[in-house]
Amino acid sequence: MFLSLDQNKLQSLPTKNQIAVRLDILFILCDYLDDILDGDSVITLPKNELLITAMSLLFISIGELCELNKNYLDTSKILFFLTESINGERFDFYSTLSEDSSAEVYFSKMLQKSTPLVQLVFYLACPDNELIWKDCAQNLSTAFQLQNDALDCMDTSKSDLVLFKETLPFIKALEYARIHTDKRFLTIIEHQITDEDSLAFLAFYMEECGAVEYCLRAASLYFEEAFQILKNNSNISVEVFTLLKSYLKE
Repeated sequence: MFLSLDQNKLQSLPTKNQIAVRLDILFILCDYLDDILDGDSVITLPKNELLITAMSLLFISIGELCELNKNYLDTSKILFFLTESINGERFDFYSTLSEDSSAEVYFSKMLQKSTPLVQLVFYLACPDNELIWKDCAQNLSTAFQLQNDALDCMDTSKSDLVLFKETLPFIKALEYARIHTDKRFLTIIEHQITDEDSLAFLAFYMEECGAVEYCLRAASLYFEEAFQILKNNSNISVEVFTLLKSYLKE
């Protein structure tokens, strides 16, 4: 994605390739750390060993990314995006569905962990095009997060269900349950019951009440908005745009 969008003519192709590799590593490590913190990691190593290894590689990647860009960009921007992402990750770690949960909180806090990382990629590729690195990236990352939350809430082994995460499918399902006074759903939420049958019921309920479909439709709208901004404000060819759109929607 970075190489497709890249508009920084000052950088050589080898430098651009190196930046792309570091960004890829950065995303993998951030996703990996998120899985470790949520308990979704399937690697059978002690948690402290996983964390220290991932953190070490993460800091190395950040340092190399700053070094590669120091002659072309303000590297403090890189640290800003990463700091914002960490703040969002911290909110995600402590967030649990409650009476105060709302779509407004979700969009203002929960999305903070993913949006800055996508904005970082777009910023490094198009530093002078704010519509791309800010608006397009925000719409795209929102679509990714909504899609991911919709899929994860259907998996009873995922932390979103087990930990009653403050995700949009949960929030919309809770709104529906309150309107219709669905006692079983509300009881499971109130007492955070995590037996197999209860988790399966939550997943079933979120699909049946339309919460999952709501998120997937919202994701589709955000995807289209991102693609429209990208199409109107970048100089990539029609062929590359079509391939990029297909890749991002998979």
